[in-house]
Amino acid sequence: MRNLPEHTTADGTAPTDTITEAAPRPDPADVPAPTLWPLHLGAFLATFMFSVSNVAIPAVKTNLGAGESTSALVVGLFSAAFAAGLILCGRIGDRFGRRRLFTIGTGALVLVSLAVGLAPDSLTLLVARTAQGLAAAVMMPQILASFQHALAGSARLRALSLFGAFSGVGTVGGQVLGGGLISAFGGTWGWRAAFLSCGVVALAAFLGSLKLTESRSAHPAPLDVPGAVLLGIGMVSLVIGLALGPVTGWLPLPTILLAACASALIAFALWQNRAEVTGRDPLIPPQVVRVPAAWIGMVMALLFFAGFGTFLYNFALTSQTGHGDPAAVSGLTLGLFAAAFLIVSLLVPRVVGRLGGPGTMILGTALQVISLLGVAWASAEAPATEWNLWFQLPGIVLGAAQALQFGPLVGTVVGAVPDRVAGLSGGLISTMQQAGIAVGVALLGALFHVFTLSLGYDSAFALACLVQVGLSLAFGAGALVLLRLNRQSRDHETTIVLCAEDALD
Repeated sequence: MRNLPEHTTADGTAPTDTITEAAPRPDPADVPAPTLWPLHLGAFLATFMFSVSNVAIPAVKTNLGAGESTSALVVGLFSAAFAAGLILCGRIGDRFGRRRLFTIGTGALVLVSLAVGLAPDSLTLLVARTAQGLAAAVMMPQILASFQHALAGSARLRALSLFGAFSGVGTVGGQVLGGGLISAFGGTWGWRAAFLSCGVVALAAFLGSLKLTESRSAHPAPLDVPGAVLLGIGMVSLVIGLALGPVTGWLPLPTILLAACASALIAFALWQNRAEVTGRDPLIPPQVVRVPAAWIGMVMALLFFAGFGTFLYNFALTSQTGHGDPAAVSGLTLGLFAAAFLIVSLLVPRVVGRLGGPGTMILGTALQVISLLGVAWASAEAPATEWNLWFQLPGIVLGAAQALQFGPLVGTVVGAVPDRVAGLSGGLISTMQQAGIAVGVALLGALFHVFTLSLGYDSAFALACLVQVGLSLAFGAGALVLLRLNRQSRDHETTIVLCAEDALD
């Protein structure tokens, strides 16, 4: 048999509780369905906050006089703080209650969203955005952990598909709603209204969280605070160093920060291994990360979100700054892209049923490469007045492709994580999501800025899409490896079953 994570079955789902003969089986019709909509709203909110910052960047630059590095940090510091706190907060939720942490996180988001929207200067905005990322880290890992605790089989798969759908809709909803608010309230108050809308959504999620069922791990892993601190130092140093590097010539502060990042991440890896050897529970257990499906899925998530986050960041700048589109038009241009993502996300369980998770991701990769080439061609060749129109067809294919990639990817990592550390499942995916966005926007966003200086926005956006094609191909290679591992596992299990039947005969 293949090496399966503890407390999981061969298909990656949690086993049902053992029921003795003396205990009556409850009628499924008498068991109320768990309340899930606040969790889905939380998934929407997490990506909505990222997306709102993208569409608001041009207005923030104008109103507060922010430079390129500050603009990247508005996105990057949120994602870095988000990534740094995710796994520790998942562990805290396992120990003290996932509903409790979800409620605390959404309540904190109401307050810090007010601070972001009312920030008087760039420094205050960056501090508030960092706090917003930390509050999101308290909320986010409780979502997937709650799904893994409360659901199994097809119900869990549907919930994961809806998680992907709400995350995608939040991303583009931030562009559309944020753009509409910026256009409606003007350059001075528009971006503030866009950020304040995050507080409204957080308030709805907070009120809904009061109806959730509490859950926690029966045997929670101890908290690894030193590991969380080292990971946080590494992430924040990396993002700030990459954001400042292109505008300072990389000397001296960016180089110092990147060296601090490398030192912190090396120390983090050594600490995790030492904790495992000495019998303590590290923040990210090396034994879990060594599961091929887990670490390959984590790398794929990093690649996917580095491209995804940077694409939306570059799109907002190209549309609003390059073409002079109002923020509302910039957001609405992505409307069909969002619709395709949502519709296909709802159909992903059926596609996975036919092709399997890795096969679905391979199909999504092929479509994404084709669509990115189409966007690059349209951006390079379309007349400026028709750019938004030319974007639609490849944009629809791109939205569908990313839905086919994201949903199965979540299921792959969640299924590879033991139920006793269910909070880690949400943490691993979300950490790679935010790390990918932070690094992608800081590094590839800076590269895009360099391209615009010599090529102009349209050609720079086309070239950035070609860079993303490379990331897509690397993602597809990971999916091929997962497909091969699945086939080897099935062949091995078939061999064992045949040998057992022969022994019985």
